[in-house]
Amino acid sequence: MPSYFLPRRYVPSKAPLVGFISAGLALDPSPFQRRVTFPIPLGFRRFGMFALQVDGDSMSLPDGGGLPHGCYALVDRRDVLTQYGHVFAFRMPDGSMVVKRLRLRAGRPAMYSDNPAHGPTLLDSSMRNMGRVYATSLDGLHWEHTKYRGWDH
Repeated sequence: MPSYFLPRRYVPSKAPLVGFISAGLALDPSPFQRRVTFPIPLGFRRFGMFALQVDGDSMSLPDGGGLPHGCYALVDRRDVLTQYGHVFAFRMPDGSMVVKRLRLRAGRPAMYSDNPAHGPTLLDSSMRNMGRVYATSLDGLHWEHTKYRGWDH
């Protein structure tokens, strides 16, 4: 059968806001009360995407960039390939969520903050990678891609 007769896969145009994600200390894992969805522009749509609201300043940069407190993060739950230098959402053993940049520390994977005031945390088998944070928004309407940061930063 020619490929033009096959049905297209539906890519969602909205991402559900499923909770808060800490950019600092782990947050209370209590359920998120309100059900909100964000319209996602075509270039940012992914299968399995969801949004989290950032709470804390550990991922904000001194120049105001990064993931500031209150912004929204789009997470691609299908992109769990751990590439060092990218930002990921991690589920902690108590169920709370943390957003950090993945890097190596003493040859072991660790969660790093972009804000130099916060130190790294080594990953262990009880922490689960929930997906890569690939876009952020201050208002839930205008999205921009999350930047990769190599070792020199």
